[in-house]
Amino acid sequence: MVVGVIAAAAVLSLTAGGRDRDLEQQGRRLAALLELASEEAILQGREFGFEVVADGYRFVVYEPERDEWWLLDDDMHLGPRTLPDGLRPGLRLEGRELTLPGAFAETPRPQVLLLSSGEMTPFRLTLQRAGQSLPAAVLEADAVGRLSLQFGEADDR
Repeated sequence: MVVGVIAAAAVLSLTAGGRDRDLEQQGRRLAALLELASEEAILQGREFGFEVVADGYRFVVYEPERDEWWLLDDDMHLGPRTLPDGLRPGLRLEGRELTLPGAFAETPRPQVLLLSSGEMTPFRLTLQRAGQSLPAAVLEADAVGRLSLQFGEADDR
């Protein structure tokens, strides 16, 4: 009976085409939030940051008067988010895969900068089901802030 329940849950999470709708939804949400944060950085003339940990992500803003990063935890859209159980992120900067911390540090340390000029730290972020390589959501950004989102295999580029 337990095996049947687990198998049913797995079948419900994947559609007939092998697509993982939850993973795709999370990938689209993350892409939209990064675009929103980038636009906010430009509109506000402030530097934003994006920090990824093993089970979630958050956006921060730079306060030059204090020379510190501050959380956007009271922001309805850009507050901290936890990924659903079973999804894990991977982050690659400058061709190197980063080891993501298990939890957020008290002091924010963004890996990706979203600048008021519209520029962004180039990165490649993958979302995958734990223990699987397919399907994956792959979100890439270039230095001028262009984002692309693809679904499929998470290769090792």
